[in-house]
Amino acid sequence: MVERVRANQTGIQNKKFRPEQVKEALLDPQLYCYMLIQICTTLPTSGLGAFANIIVKGFKFTTLQTQLLAMVLGAYIVIVLLSSTWIVKKTGQNLLVMGAFVIPSFAGTIVLMTVRNTNTATQGGLLFSYYIVLSFWAAQTLAMSMLSRNIGGQTKKSVVVAANFAAWAAGNAIGPQVFLAYDAPRYFIAFATHMGCYVLLVIVIVFLRYWLKRCNDKKDALAAAGVGEAADDAYTHAFDDLTDRENPNFRYVY
Repeated sequence: MVERVRANQTGIQNKKFRPEQVKEALLDPQLYCYMLIQICTTLPTSGLGAFANIIVKGFKFTTLQTQLLAMVLGAYIVIVLLSSTWIVKKTGQNLLVMGAFVIPSFAGTIVLMTVRNTNTATQGGLLFSYYIVLSFWAAQTLAMSMLSRNIGGQTKKSVVVAANFAAWAAGNAIGPQVFLAYDAPRYFIAFATHMGCYVLLVIVIVFLRYWLKRCNDKKDALAAAGVGEAADDAYTHAFDDLTDRENPNFRYVY
């Protein structure tokens, strides 16, 4: 059973605390990229979740209609999460898929900020736009998956996971605060803040892909130069509690 996880090279449970891995975690750009992804996704999610019914009802739906339409939103989110993971499995492109699923969020937010609700057509359009705004949620789940596969060393992984959780909690705490009472019912300030999050999210995705590809290229160069440990098909050091940087045979997914 243990041998089945050798290939991912992220190690197995180890209760030995390694200070050098803490230092490496704090100096690794991955840590801050995953934290920013969490903040940029949980901040909009928590606000849109807390004010979902108020926003939808603001499109001039009745209370009963608002409750029923919330079920559709739940179904759409399930579709987003399942389709994004399916595409990643088929293509192997985590960050490109994350970026693609942020595009509908841009489009939906722009519509919500610019279109006035004047008739049935605009009412339906605003509702649809609100639904597709939640597409960015794919980035959150895919980032968690990448974190578990890209961080080696038990102490380092514990630090990165803890920092990621702190960022998640911060995003959830801040999110509802940008929906201000005097800004109702269109909440320009909130949606403008969300737009800023999406822009930052795309920047982080682009940088993280560049960084991970660069790291893999360096390790591939070592393998091409004849360093056997950088091209070890047997994964000899997989259970040595090495970090992703210390293990020359480790390759990042991006």
